Amino acid sequence: SNNFIWIIRADPNLHPAIIDTMVQSMEGKKNFVLLGSNSNPEGFGRTKSPFSDFMQDALVWSGNISLVEEAYEKSAAGAVLLETRLDADDGVNINFIETVQMEASKNLVDSDNAKESKQLWRLWCIHSTIEWHPLNPYPITPEITAANQTMPEGYLVIFSDKHQCFTPGLTFGYGFGASRASLGLDHLRHDEINKKIKHCKNTTDGIEVECVSRLTELAPGGAVRARTTTSAGMKNVLTGDETLDSRINPFKRHPANKKLTQQYFIQKSMWALMARDFAVYAPGAISARDTIVKRMQFIAEDNIKGQCTAGHSCKNSTKAMLMKISEVESGDDDDDDDDDELF
Repeated sequence: SNNFIWIIRADPNLHPAIIDTMVQSMEGKKNFVLLGSNSNPEGFGRTKSPFSDFMQDALVWSGNISLVEEAYEKSAAGAVLLETRLDADDGVNINFIETVQMEASKNLVDSDNAKESKQLWRLWCIHSTIEWHPLNPYPITPEITAANQTMPEGYLVIFSDKHQCFTPGLTFGYGFGASRASLGLDHLRHDEINKKIKHCKNTTDGIEVECVSRLTELAPGGAVRARTTTSAGMKNVLTGDETLDSRINPFKRHPANKKLTQQYFIQKSMWALMARDFAVYAPGAISARDTIVKRMQFIAEDNIKGQCTAGHSCKNSTKAMLMKISEVESGDDDDDDDDDELF
């Protein structure tokens, strides 16, 4: 489906050469808008604030801003809205938008409750992701050591956490007149959704609202996540220090997990899956991996500057990892003992 508007926000202080490259990549994409802005407003008109509040001081680098304003005004007037979050180092399955829109049409648009103008809402989140790692995330086992595979394109891991919704592809769907206030929650972090919102049963018949749907139909890869030092939370990211990684990384700590270690030996099949479901190809990943590995220290230094700023992660363990990578002395490297589900 191309029936969407993608608003891309990037740091207004980016180097002009990078901005030019991004603008060139937007050519011919009529529903893409590129803004120079560090703000991240949510709700897209549901608070009925003027469009100028949404834009603030954003610079319009590319795209038809009138298209965005028209959609904003429709949303402010109460039209059905689907708002999806996607960070710059993540991607969603090529069938993601069509899948969510079809479910939204059934539950938020065509139902009798919707026609009665009840304030309906529904959430969607990815069930499982494919993680891309520039460094080897797999634990040391005799079999993996004997295989000794080198992968210049990086390593893939299929990963799921049944305890929370992943941020890539997290979608808030608002029916006619509904807004974030309709949820009855002042604030809702992605890791709180499973605890505070009931799960949709995803039955083929009947209407389900006021629930969260896990997109199992897109498994095994509903989204792809780059687990590099660009990550704000640094979950599952490797530091390059084998001793430290073997102690704190959830993949490295589980050499007995066969569902995990077996994936090391099917990397070619997993790259074929990446090509089919994400249009991401191994040859293109080689240059990306090379750049990230070579620039890892500098990326980590930039990431440290963004920690604990408005709208971003703030964990001592994350800062400790970044400081380790950037070769800054730190004694704080708290463990993360969460056991997640691996496929």
